[in-house]
Amino acid sequence: MKTKVTILGLAVLCLSAGEASAQLVVTAPVLEVQSGVQTGLQNTMKGLSKAANVLVKAGVKEQELTKVFSEKNLQLAKTWYDGLLQVSSAVRNYRRVQSVFEKQGKIIQTYSTAIETLRQSRYVQPEQLSLMTATYTKMLTESANTLSDLQTIVSPAMLKMTDAERMRFIDKLDTKISDQLGLIQYYTERNFVQMHMAEQKAQDTQALNAFMGAR
Repeated sequence: MKTKVTILGLAVLCLSAGEASAQLVVTAPVLEVQSGVQTGLQNTMKGLSKAANVLVKAGVKEQELTKVFSEKNLQLAKTWYDGLLQVSSAVRNYRRVQSVFEKQGKIIQTYSTAIETLRQSRYVQPEQLSLMTATYTKMLTESANTLSDLQTIVSPAMLKMTDAERMRFIDKLDTKISDQLGLIQYYTERNFVQMHMAEQKAQDTQALNAFMGAR
């Protein structure tokens, strides 16, 4: 990293004063994003992947999704931030990029936490859990695809995009993944409601049987 910064500094000095000023404005947030945002994202995703891996080895197959998608998030983040240095003009909207990655991370975390609660509940039947897992898989895949769409900005085919076009594209992805996060949160809440209703029904039945048996 120090070597890259040194080389970049020498290149800036070779430019005209106006060009150097513009380059520095763009480079600073790129390095800030890489050192701060990317590190935080990596720590979160690595933690999820590590915890999921332990559960997978213990036979919890539902956590395989957490492991797969957290590792995919890490790879996509690396690809994005590496490519961002080549299309530095798009960095002006990097905070919305951070939002996209964070929300996709929340989607993975929501699934990971929810599926454990549902899996351990005796009021969720195996066939119900299987259906829930299948639905969650679709949601996780869609959010990962949204993250993949972000890579098009740093692809060779899109290098001619203007800053405004990149920002509008990022804004659309941020809105899209916000909807996906809201959907998985709603679906999770609905699953918990059904679980609690099944628990309440079982308790009511047990109480009724106990009452009838006492007569």
